[in-house]
Order: sequence, then C-alpha cells, then structure tokens
Amino acid sequence: MLSKFWVTFSLAIAALGCHSTIASAQITIRSTGVVTGTVVPPSQNPNFNQGTTRVTTDSQGRYFRNGQLVYSAQDFDPNLVQVDSQGRYFVDFRGIPIVSTDGTLTSPVLSNGQLQPIRRNHNAPTRFHGTIQDELVVRGRYEGIATDPNTGLQYQGVFDITGQGPRYSDRNGGTSPTVFDFRSHYNFSANPQIPPRPTVSSFQITAMPVQLRVIIPAGLAPFSTTPTPVTNPINNPISNPISTPSASSTIDSVPSLGGMLSNNPLQDVSRVILEGSKSSDVQIGPRSRILLR
Repeated sequence: MLSKFWVTFSLAIAALGCHSTIASAQITIRSTGVVTGTVVPPSQNPNFNQGTTRVTTDSQGRYFRNGQLVYSAQDFDPNLVQVDSQGRYFVDFRGIPIVSTDGTLTSPVLSNGQLQPIRRNHNAPTRFHGTIQDELVVRGRYEGIATDPNTGLQYQGVFDITGQGPRYSDRNGGTSPTVFDFRSHYNFSANPQIPPRPTVSSFQITAMPVQLRVIIPAGLAPFSTTPTPVTNPINNPISNPISTPSASSTIDSVPSLGGMLSNNPLQDVSRVILEGSKSSDVQIGPRSRILLR
C-alpha cells in the first residue's frame, strides 16, 4: 500500500511539473502593425552588410513596379548593369543597417505602452533598429500590454518585437525604404569598380505596414484571466496598405551624420518612386535573389 501511495504521489508531482513547464513556455503572438519614424545609418559602424540583393532588371538596368519606374541604373552609372550566365540583366545591391531614435509602433495586439529606447554600442538610445535588404526589418522592445488574440489573455511587461515591411516588389513596396532608396548598388566587376557606399543619410517612414511578431517571455503570467476579444488582422494581405505615405516623404540630409556618409549629392527619391514614367516594356519583377558573401 505504501509503495502504491508513493507511485501515485510521484505521478501527481510529475504531472504538476509538466503543467508548470507548459504554462511558463514562451508565447509568440503574430499580428500586424504600423511603424513610423526616421531611420538613419547607425553612428557606430554605418557600413553596408555582406548580404546582396540581386534585382532582375531590363537591359537598361531599369526596374518597374505596377508600370511605374522605380529604379534606373542610367541615373547613376550604366556600368552597374550586369548579365548572368542565363542572359538575364541584373543590378546588385548591398543591405544596410538602420536605427531610429523617434520610431513608434501601433498594433491591435499592443496597448498602453511604447517602444523603449535602447542603447546599442555607442549609438544614441534607439526605439528600433534593423536592416534594409529586400524589405525593411525592424526590431525593438515594447513596454506595455500585449493581448494574445488566440486566447484573449493579456500580459503586461517588456516584449521583444520584430516587424517586417513589404518587399520592394510588392504593390505597396514604396511605403517601405528599400535598397533602391538607399542606392546601395555596386559592381565590383566593372572597370573601374563601383563599390557600395552609403549616399543617403535619412529616410522618413510614414505609416509603414508590417507583419508583426511579439514574444511573451517564458514565465510571464497573464494579469487578466478574463479573455479580451481582439480582432487580429494577421490574415489580411500586407499588399493592402494600412496607410499611404504622402509624396513629401523624401530623403533628407542630416548634418550630425557628417563625415559618416559619402559626399555624393543626394537626389530626390520621391521623383523616382512617386513620379516614375509609365513603361510600355514588359514589366520586370518580382524576382530577386539574396546572395550572402
């Protein structure tokens, strides 16, 4: 009888332990959000990363989105255009790290809080940081309340967040800064070589839609056991913009970043993206290849 009691007691303890492990597991909330703010290269190591986005273009190095000219190598250097072994024309772009000191994030699953300023390396405290490649990816920490749309349970604390903007080839790709906007094109095979160099010092994001991921840390218990209804638009296609930025969202120079960026004169990117001429050619895209070197 005693051994049977201890067996039963041990099984009960084990069951409780298993339940505790499940209850304290990390939770990932997937939803959508809207990001606004000014993005600049970081003051510490502002150089391009080693990721290359290879954009398929026409023979002139032009890329069109929805019949509008988004990028043309002819505006910069015709030698940027290269041809692969299959006879396809392309232009290579390098990715770039970015930070934002004034960034904001809104989402139906986040409330009563804001992005927290975090000091990374020797940079000024940033609201979010990330990289620009095919699209803008932002990361940060949100302090406030997160609601799990699957259960309706609410959690209060600090949450790691990741937001992914539309790709440059998406219909509303122009609402997100891309390699086109930061002109990170290069061609090491050209003679003379065309190296990638940052020529843009600031970009204003206005209501950029993102696919959002919020991490509820393991061990954080919900502060409300009463489920709260949440309309989670995660299934809405991100190609439907939440808000369209105004045509005044242009690239500006930032004097405080002097010496960090190239002295090449800036051009108005809004002219390229928002006033691109119609093309009767076959539209190029949305193909691209990200190469790691």
